[in-house]
Amino acid sequence: MPKEPKAVSIVVVGSGKILDVDLNSGATTRDTLEKLNLTGELLVVGDPTPLGPNDDVYKRVEDGDKLNLKPSTPVAVG
Repeated sequence: MPKEPKAVSIVVVGSGKILDVDLNSGATTRDTLEKLNLTGELLVVGDPTPLGPNDDVYKRVEDGDKLNLKPSTPVAVG
C-alpha cells in the first residue's frame, strides 16, 4: 500500500515567502527544490544541519512540518 503524501511548508528565509508542497515517499531534497524551482539549503525547523541533496526529506518530516530554505551563499573567487 503506497504511503500518503506529507503536506509541508517551506519558508524562504529573508523573503517571508511560504510555499506549501506535498512530499511523496522517497522525495529527496533535490527533488523537492526542483519541483518548486528553488535553490539553497533546506533545513528542518529546529535542526541546524542542512539536508544533503540526496537526503530523503519524506523520512525526516511529519505531515504539517515547516522547513526553512536558506538561499545559496555565493562563493567568492579571487
